[in-house]
Amino acid sequence: MADEERGKELPQRVRGATRAAPPASVPSSSALSDELRQRMQAAIAAERSGAAIQEHTTGSQRRTNPPATNSDVTVQPPEGSNGKGGQAAKPEPGARSGVFAEEEDELTEWVSPHPVTQSKLAGARPANSKQAAPAQAGRPVSPPPGAAKKPSPRRAGGHLGTWLVLAVLAGLVAGVLAVAAVRHFGRPAARPPTAAQLRKEAAARAATASWLTQHVSRDATVACDRVMCAALTARGFPARDLLVLGPASGDPFRSAAVVVDTPAMLGLFGSSLAAAWAPDVLASFGSGPARITIRVIAPHGAAAYRALQNLDLAARKTAEAALLHGSQIFVPALAGEQLTAGQVDSRLLLALADLAGQQPISIVQFGDDGPGSSADLPLRFVDLAENVPAAHQTPAAYVKSVRAYLGRAGNKYRPASMTTVVLANGQAVLRVDFSAPSPLGVFGTQSGP
Repeated sequence: MADEERGKELPQRVRGATRAAPPASVPSSSALSDELRQRMQAAIAAERSGAAIQEHTTGSQRRTNPPATNSDVTVQPPEGSNGKGGQAAKPEPGARSGVFAEEEDELTEWVSPHPVTQSKLAGARPANSKQAAPAQAGRPVSPPPGAAKKPSPRRAGGHLGTWLVLAVLAGLVAGVLAVAAVRHFGRPAARPPTAAQLRKEAAARAATASWLTQHVSRDATVACDRVMCAALTARGFPARDLLVLGPASGDPFRSAAVVVDTPAMLGLFGSSLAAAWAPDVLASFGSGPARITIRVIAPHGAAAYRALQNLDLAARKTAEAALLHGSQIFVPALAGEQLTAGQVDSRLLLALADLAGQQPISIVQFGDDGPGSSADLPLRFVDLAENVPAAHQTPAAYVKSVRAYLGRAGNKYRPASMTTVVLANGQAVLRVDFSAPSPLGVFGTQSGP
């Protein structure tokens, strides 16, 4: 019967068959022997193992979830058999045991005289699994030659996280650089000053130089920038009393009494000049970028300067209240309020008290001729009426006698100027003006700001 079976053709393999069960009945005379069946199964296993190796090596294998394992079906080719009566081919390194049951693969069905129950064969476990199925009993599966090692999920995740952090940081740096570039290159270039601006700056500088030359004491050292100092020298202010400031200048707050705050000075000292070292303004000229202020320097800082101001104010209030009770002095209501509040310069108060002891005087008003000056500075000038009937003199003779007395050589507190001024109401007055800045502590031991 074996010879009869050898004469018959082998059963044909149908390609494209699904996993449906094979035909239910085939003539029993074509039944295969167990040996031939094993050879056929070995051939199937070898063929599928080779396809799996080729697909893994080329990197185009499309994996899905491993198929369910059927423990009843075991594919194990007989030792030394290749399914065709010859020596079985040795599996290449990295070949997986078992058969990959892919959903997209076309299954091969063998036509058999007896119904064979088809089931999904057990697939190989992932390469990184600790329980990967061996290619042969007792031997671990190694990857095929040239195949790249698959990184572990933990390492791959760590590398991915690192790259994400680096990408975010790179994006932030790029954004900051972009914003800086836009601000830098988008900022309009500094334009040179126009002719109108130059005229405004020159006018403010000239007004400052004129006022400072007339009203600031020659005993006070004035700190200023190079251009402003040149303007003061041109107006007649002594060069020996000027301190020229620049980027390499020393501390001007210990050696000067007044500082001219210009835009150039703002570039040297910033806002700290006005806030910490020169809090009070004697006069101000110009506006906007051309604005110039003349300030009183506080050599020991603003806090010490304010404390000394408060002490001097209290002393002035006491002394000026006594002046109101003199019989030789006439004080209008507003001027009386200013004396009571201690708002008059100490030098002016002493000069008036001394003059009232010689002849009658009539005060018209107190004032300060510094435009834009600080409100807490003492009032440095007084307007005296030129026509005083109680003096029994003509206005001209009266003015001459007052000038002579206040300007005498031995007078400690000589006025800076005495001039006739016509007020808005048409009244002619003698303006007696003392230089700036007003000294503090005249009635005490301190004599400077």
